[in-house]
This record gives sequence, C-alpha cells and structure tokens, in this order.
Amino acid sequence: MNKSPAIKILAAIIIVCIIGSCRQHTRHVEPAFYYWKSQFQLSGFERLRLDSLQVSTLYVKLFDVVWDELAQRASPVAKLVVRDTGFLKNINIIPTVFITNEVFYKLDSTAIRVLARNVTSLIKKYQQLYRLTTFKEVQMDCDWTTTTRRKYFYFLEEIKREYSEPELSATIRLHQVKYTGSAGIPPVQKGLLMCYNMGTLQQSDAVNSIISVKEFQQYAGAIDTYPLPLDIGLPLFDWYVLFRDNKYAGLFMSIKPSLLSRFRQTDKNLFEVIEDTLVDGRRLKVGDRLRYENSNIETVQAVASLLNKKLKASRLRVVLYHCDSVTLSKYPSHELESIYRSMQHY
Repeated sequence: MNKSPAIKILAAIIIVCIIGSCRQHTRHVEPAFYYWKSQFQLSGFERLRLDSLQVSTLYVKLFDVVWDELAQRASPVAKLVVRDTGFLKNINIIPTVFITNEVFYKLDSTAIRVLARNVTSLIKKYQQLYRLTTFKEVQMDCDWTTTTRRKYFYFLEEIKREYSEPELSATIRLHQVKYTGSAGIPPVQKGLLMCYNMGTLQQSDAVNSIISVKEFQQYAGAIDTYPLPLDIGLPLFDWYVLFRDNKYAGLFMSIKPSLLSRFRQTDKNLFEVIEDTLVDGRRLKVGDRLRYENSNIETVQAVASLLNKKLKASRLRVVLYHCDSVTLSKYPSHELESIYRSMQHY
C-alpha cells in the first residue's frame, strides 16, 4: 500500500531535523595561558611552546591583595617584576589581580572604594611603567562567599566606575555556578570558569582535589544556563598535599627526586615519611603523609569534552594554568593542542 503524500512529507521533515540536529557547529577557540610567577621573563622553551600553540593572549597576575593584620589594611604583595618588556608589548595582556576573601571580611564600604581606586591606580602604573598597549580586559580573581558577596560585588562596581575603558571579568568557581542563589552573579561583563581546584584540598580521603571527572559532573548541570558569557580555565599543575595526624598541614609545589627515598609509597598517589627530612626548609616528621595530585592529561581532556557539550558560544577562550617551563615540559605539544581542538566543534 502506497504511503500518502502527507506521510512522505512528514517523514522527510523528520529526517531533515535529525540530520540538522546531528550537524556539528564550528567554534573559534582562542588558546591562552595564565602567567602566575613573580617575575616576567620567558625562557626560550616557554616562548617556543607558546608560539607552537599559537597563543596570543596571556593572563598576567600583577599582584595579590591581602589583609595586613599589623597595618589593619588591604595591601598589595607579590608584585610582578617585568624583565621581558619586549614580549609583553607584542601580545594581548589581561592584567589579573588575586584578592583574598579575608580582605572583604575586614573592609567597610568606604575602605572598599579606596581599595578599588588603589587597585586600578596600580594597574595603570604597570601600563605606564612598561609602556604597554591599552588593556582590553582586566580580571579580578577572588573566591568570594555568601558572607562577602555584597562587598566583593560592590568592589567590582567601583572598579568599573574607576576604570571604565577595559572590559571587566571575574573568575568563577564551579560551586558559584551551581549555587547562584547564594553565590550571586558578579557585576562584570564576563566570567572565566575555573575548572580546577574542584575537590576539598584539606580532606584527607580525597583522591585528587585539582581535577576530577566525578567532581566536575556534580556541578556541570548549571553551566549552560549561567547568565554570564564564560571563558574556560583548565589546569596543568601538580603538587603534594601534606597531612600530619590526619589533618591538612600544607602544600609543596614540588619535591626533589633525591628526597623520595625518605618516603614509602603506600598507594598509587600516597606516600608516608619514613625518615625525618627537610623539604623547602620545612621539617617533615616520620609518619607524615603526602598525597600527590596532578592534572592528568586524560582527565583534563575528559573534562574539556564534557564542558564542550554544555557551551554554545561560537567563540571561546580556553586558558591553561599556567605558563612555566617545568610544567610545560610534562606535556607534549600535541597533548595541549588536543585540549584546544576538542572544543572547536559543538
């Protein structure tokens, strides 16, 4: 029995819709890096790696803002010293300022206005001192809480009022995306979603607090509905987390291989100190435990793939943390390229 023309037309429409829904869209992905060291002077290896990845944007941390208990004020520390001005003049720089959450616990609204003026003034001094091109974007990095939200958002408003030329962005943590009711939406033009430091660093039974597919999936559901445009940050770092008497006792960014003979490996990424020793001037005692955490490339790629399904923007900046020879030497260029490529189609 022949199908009616109406059924044939309906079938054709359904097929076209299925084909259309399966068609991939091409996205422009801009590769970028964070630069988080206290001196700006790229090594030859770092230059070659940035060039091979076609990186033309660096988020450069200029200074931290911390609470000075003695002076009872917010103070800039860890100010960047620029040794390589030539490179900075030929790349898109996004000045980044890290501010501890404690600062906003301590300050009132008058002091926050002063802080905004001081921060913008110091950023402008860097621009003038090193004769850098006009900044197109400035980023604030603070892990605000429900308690400090109002003050931090007021600070951001004051930054925009003091420094209206560049676009203002803010780092956004995964929990701040999931719980917008309590975290709020920062008053900025766009955010940078930090897809790292996902777990609880100080929890002794955590496996990897830097990045985890399981942890990411707990927060991913709200990403596609977040009201700000988002760039993406992914990790390339590792560290050792120290526990003493089952309590968090600090971090080591690296440990010399020559010292590892004084540790006993008790699990895949767990070590126990079997001989008192000094690491970076700090004494480790027998019985202390270390948990090694890293940014395994397969995990980073898996999170990037999951992210890609949640993002619909036709342009996306993907920022890797961070530009450092020791870190970059652990990842062949093709692995880093694969992260960027994995987000070019959605």
